[in-house]
Amino acid sequence: MIHLKKIFHKGEDRIAVFFPDNAALNKQLHTAGAVWSKTHKCWHVEYSKEKYNLLQKIFPDINIIKEDAATAESATNSSLQKISTAPGSQAMKNQFLSEQDEKDNVPQIPEKWKCKLEVHKDVGKYWVLNLPYIEEVSKALLKIKGVYWSGKDKVYCIFRNIAVKTKVEALLGVANLLPSNYYSVEESRGEATGEMIIEKYVHDRKVIKLSVPPISQVIQQVKRWSCVHYNKTEQAYILPATPDMLVNIRVLASQTGMRVIDKLPPRYVRTDYAPNIKKIRLAIVLENLQKQIPVQVQTYVNAMMDYLMAMNYSDSTLRTYTQAFLLFLKQQNYQNPDDLTEMDITKHLSKMMQQGLSASTGHSLVNALLFYYRIVLKRSYYEISIPRPKKEKRLPAVLTMAECYNIFDSITNPKHKLLLLLGYGAGLRLSEITNLQWRDILMAEFKIHIKEAKGKKDRMVMLPYSVVSYLQAYQEIYKGTGWVFEGQYRGESYNPRSVQQVMQVAIKKAGLDKKASVHTLRHSFATHLLEAGTDIRYIQGLLGHNSIKTTTIYTHLTNNVVNKIQSPLDNMMNQVDKQKKLR
Repeated sequence: MIHLKKIFHKGEDRIAVFFPDNAALNKQLHTAGAVWSKTHKCWHVEYSKEKYNLLQKIFPDINIIKEDAATAESATNSSLQKISTAPGSQAMKNQFLSEQDEKDNVPQIPEKWKCKLEVHKDVGKYWVLNLPYIEEVSKALLKIKGVYWSGKDKVYCIFRNIAVKTKVEALLGVANLLPSNYYSVEESRGEATGEMIIEKYVHDRKVIKLSVPPISQVIQQVKRWSCVHYNKTEQAYILPATPDMLVNIRVLASQTGMRVIDKLPPRYVRTDYAPNIKKIRLAIVLENLQKQIPVQVQTYVNAMMDYLMAMNYSDSTLRTYTQAFLLFLKQQNYQNPDDLTEMDITKHLSKMMQQGLSASTGHSLVNALLFYYRIVLKRSYYEISIPRPKKEKRLPAVLTMAECYNIFDSITNPKHKLLLLLGYGAGLRLSEITNLQWRDILMAEFKIHIKEAKGKKDRMVMLPYSVVSYLQAYQEIYKGTGWVFEGQYRGESYNPRSVQQVMQVAIKKAGLDKKASVHTLRHSFATHLLEAGTDIRYIQGLLGHNSIKTTTIYTHLTNNVVNKIQSPLDNMMNQVDKQKKLR
């Protein structure tokens, strides 16, 4: 006799199979795709109609184990009530093929919105769903395990699992809304074989076209490459036509057991076809911003963006100014900015501060408005006469020399250690570490040439003598000629997020309780120089600060002078103690 029971295992419903130990039955279940659970001490299969029908074919006599409500409440007496059910009976179907929803408690989506539900192309192991915002429905949807909201793309991502699919469709009241291409173990391991086809892209000589099969592992890796985007018309990925990109494709193919079909003419790819990173970043920012601009204010906002780009502002400033300006126009019901008064600006700033937004956001808005009225509208006399939002004055976190040494000593990977040694030893920003190239390191002069740092400024900083040997050994290991710290794929710099992760792992290994980041090493560099008696003007130049006021914050962090200052309370108590001793 075979007994079946519904269990919840590893985040999903499963059909558990119980029977006395039997080698022949074990082999049959393994062939049917069953998995042994050490937790539940049983075999289990996917909770689906197909698996249940398969079990019916393998085992003609089946019992369903249904847990009694009274029994479930008792921790000492867990006897199970067995309900003998013939194969295909209504009781079996009610148990395994349908779940009764409490419809009175489940929010319903209006019929007029059901036609607007849109399922996009799968992303990895997720279905992608777009639907109109209804607060009750959204909250109920996000309570389903396996569903989360992507704020970047404004869509719901749903794990490709039959149990999740059933719950989502029941909530939305739309049958067969999601496809049946469930995420499988084979797909996650990339065991499916296929072909990666490389072809010319007729519209641009400097890029190539890559077609890959719908395998999530392959797609996720391709999307991580630098300067890659998907072309819906071509139904393929567009990549830079460089030798490094061909190497990345072949490495990925070897890792996943796929075959590469190269249809490119001889000597088609060239090193000088490497894309301009600044151009790519600006294009991405522009594309994202254009999606946010309403039609009625496109003239004003586009004019501002044109001036920002013409004046060579960074992609970060372009994004910050434009989004601040858009938020302002939205709260003014998208009126013509020419008609807005100083009182409108004051009210907007007041509302922002009431919502708990930071002072830096208020400064961004003021700067964006001044740029629009002075530069775009040519009102050089324009001034916002209200006081600027007062900034919070916060002291940066600083590590002691002993703590810095413990962090470096905890790292064994040469690349990871050198990342942090340069961050502290030369006082570099995170972006300056990842953008460092070998030609910028002047070994003979013991200097590093930092190019196009914050504010598009170059500067020369020290190359610590103690780091030179590390650099030389590291260069022998990695044989680099371009980026000092190359990323996962050829021709790409190291990911800034990966550097932060290296720092967090090192802090944990060193056993420190302080909250610190890579930028904390830069603060520590400046503080330790000041404590050693270095002139603050030199420190300003090494850090690349425009104003000495920015550098003077480190004077509040030095210990040498502070330790010599005595509290008046201590002074008073010392005098009292002396008088008592004299008496």
